[in-house]
Amino acid sequence: MKVKVVMMRKAGVAVDRRMLSDRYTVKHYGSLVIMDVTDQGLRRPVKVARLTRPGRPGPGLELLDPHIVWANDGKFTLAGFERVTNGEGQAVEFAQSWLCALDFERPEQEDDTRNVRPMR
Repeated sequence: MKVKVVMMRKAGVAVDRRMLSDRYTVKHYGSLVIMDVTDQGLRRPVKVARLTRPGRPGPGLELLDPHIVWANDGKFTLAGFERVTNGEGQAVEFAQSWLCALDFERPEQEDDTRNVRPMR
């Protein structure tokens, strides 16, 4: 599903609520998929929420062990854990929450007129 995501925590610390709707807050757009994967470090199946962003190479954003905390009017909050690599090269997990809003906008096409009959 196409969503817009705002991260509600930075390194495990909650971001001030009024900053979530600020125009300078970073918003991530993409496709959200929730699935089970095998975690090589934990050696067990783990539920993962992945946000893949079009036009950007790489895995995108990932939330481990996500669960829905709140949902209303096309918006919902996912809570889980974010895995980052610290300066020493070790994997560190922080609490993370995503505020997600469904993105109902039509995707832009390069040539929007290719299947349109000419007017007479």
